[in-house]
Amino acid sequence: MKYIKIFMYFFLLSGLFGLSSIYLRENFDKPLDSLDSMDILRMIMAGVVEIASMILVHDTFLRFKEISNVKKSGLLLLAIPCSIVYFLFLIVVYHR
Repeated sequence: MKYIKIFMYFFLLSGLFGLSSIYLRENFDKPLDSLDSMDILRMIMAGVVEIASMILVHDTFLRFKEISNVKKSGLLLLAIPCSIVYFLFLIVVYHR
């Protein structure tokens, strides 16, 4: 059960990181001179989300002491491509 729990944490946090990266890439591909204050605020908030998700992945990694580091690393490496495929599928379905 703990393996499923840690996998889901890694899955959701890496998906959140990926979605905020996609949001930044799609919406802020113009020069910084043409951005208004609301755009800059959105960029800062997306950056905060990305930093928070990285911190939470590290915290999740440290919190489960009964699982070995090799297994946690394996679960993280498995969760990242799974979340990429899942969230990109949701984006494609949403944009149709």
